[in-house]
Amino acid sequence: MSSGFAGSPHAGSDYIGPATIVVHDTEIPVLVELRGYREPIDGIFRWFDRIRPSDELSCALGDEARTRVTIRTEHSAREGFIGDPDPWRHFRIMGKSTPPFHVPTELSEVE
Repeated sequence: MSSGFAGSPHAGSDYIGPATIVVHDTEIPVLVELRGYREPIDGIFRWFDRIRPSDELSCALGDEARTRVTIRTEHSAREGFIGDPDPWRHFRIMGKSTPPFHVPTELSEVE
């Protein structure tokens, strides 16, 4: 799901939508905004962004500063890490290699 929000802070997003976070063997439905880029120095694709506030996720993570999780979207499931929440209670999520969202691989797929 591409953002299509030209001129907004979401314009660079690669995926905005529902996801499931698996943390400590618990599945938690969330809404995410994700984006990614290929690092020019090492060539690794890195993906990251925010998870909308979730009381259930906050309870599951407790005071952990960095937690390994699985994030699952309609496209795929990947391992990543969740960091501390920001002042607006959005958790940062990050990972590397193949992301849990579609990445265009053909020039004709790029809008």
